[in-house]
Amino acid sequence: MPKIHLLSVDRTLAQRLADAMGEHVAVEMVQSLEHSDLDGPGIVVIDHASVPAERSLSSAIGEVAQMAPGRAVVVATEDMYAGQVLQAIRAGAADVLPRGAGGAEVSEILTRVMNSALATQGRLGRLTIVLGNDREALPMLATDMALAYSLDQTPTLLVDFTLPTSTAEAYLDLKVDYGIASAVADLDRMDTSLLSDALARHEASGLSLLTFDGGTGSEPAGVSPNDVVGLIQLLRANFAQVVVSAGSLRHGGLLRELASQAQAIEIVCSQSIRELEACRRLLDKIALDTASTNRMRLLVWEFEPRILLDGRRMADVLGVEAVMGVPVDRVRAANALNAGRPLSFDRESGSYLQAVRRACNIAAPAKSGSSIERMRRAILRSVERSA
Repeated sequence: MPKIHLLSVDRTLAQRLADAMGEHVAVEMVQSLEHSDLDGPGIVVIDHASVPAERSLSSAIGEVAQMAPGRAVVVATEDMYAGQVLQAIRAGAADVLPRGAGGAEVSEILTRVMNSALATQGRLGRLTIVLGNDREALPMLATDMALAYSLDQTPTLLVDFTLPTSTAEAYLDLKVDYGIASAVADLDRMDTSLLSDALARHEASGLSLLTFDGGTGSEPAGVSPNDVVGLIQLLRANFAQVVVSAGSLRHGGLLRELASQAQAIEIVCSQSIRELEACRRLLDKIALDTASTNRMRLLVWEFEPRILLDGRRMADVLGVEAVMGVPVDRVRAANALNAGRPLSFDRESGSYLQAVRRACNIAAPAKSGSSIERMRRAILRSVERSA
């Protein structure tokens, strides 16, 4: 849990900060950082009223910067004059907080600074980006990968950039009314509580979903590539796994930046010369660096070993070393999408689910009981029937 260290002796101020930030951020009032636990992500708030008269505010900020390097500092003061604020900023403060501010203002300022701290200090969740051209196959596979993580008890978020509407939304049979534009607008106050309330959630798995269109059926206006990069980074501070279905994204610079931050880059392509060429053009447009290229893997959708254009040949065309076939029953996949019931919950899609778990590096669920135990139970049932 992120923590705010408040350098103060005012318990009322500490309680107001705690009330404003809610249960997801701990507020600890201390008089010195010397014996404080500074291991996890967090920020330091200096109560100007608690700084001795013989000391300047600049020296107090400098001392905190030395004792807690890399930690953002916010000054709570009643002196909101331009000169005082400028002095604090020049000394290294990230922001200045009116000491008598109400809960909403306190939350807005501290959440903004805390979000930046989480992105730089916190342990960011693992990012997987799924690329390709098929606007059904790609988000379906990305969704099932995200479901695999979520069903493995890992807090997971799926971000689907498919337009005009989200394939993942239909595949999961969800109603989404919170999209990328809304999330970008909420960046300054975004925290775990807000995300829990705003994001669509798949009850059977616990998977959270954020879509590009937000249920509007159109591309959001006024969202820049930098907004998306910052949003994904912040979301990674709140989820252990973030899976991005790149879908309709075609901005080379944005995709290149996301790929540079991703721990895994999956390319979804079927055994079609036309789709292979489209994937090659997409990768040429992104122009990934060597480090990102080494994290790429080709996932051959609807893999069929009898087709001569095999995975190895496709991988060579794309310049990818790792390749894995994903066998898919086309009829079952169509029925799953139309019914809004993912293949992850289809017991007859065993080979597909095995491939998805293998792609996610998740061990297959343990079988209940050994073969001897199963044989013993069968014999007992036979004896009971004959008795």
